[in-house]
Amino acid sequence: MRLLLLPGALAILAGCASDRVVSVEGGPSRTLSLAVGQDLALTLHTLGPGQYASPPSISGASLRFLADSVVPPFTPGGPTQRFWFRGEAPGRAVVTFHHTWQQTVVEDTVEVR
Repeated sequence: MRLLLLPGALAILAGCASDRVVSVEGGPSRTLSLAVGQDLALTLHTLGPGQYASPPSISGASLRFLADSVVPPFTPGGPTQRFWFRGEAPGRAVVTFHHTWQQTVVEDTVEVR
């Protein structure tokens, strides 16, 4: 699987249909593409107290939230969280993550094809 990152925070999956997971780490809000039935692992990093609330808000029915976890190693600087999703139907979904301590909001647009 290859993930091609383009200017403007656009992420496009390039590869064969057998790739099951699209993994994206950190960064600002972005647009992602995945196929119906494909999983998405979004990793967010925090600094200081708090974390991103779970489950995140999802607009539309093209993307389904599966689970979240804290990713080791555990550091006093703040947790790293991984959120799992699955493409359910063709369409567009906006995923909104709200931080529980800071005013930080991350919005990712997911195009399911």
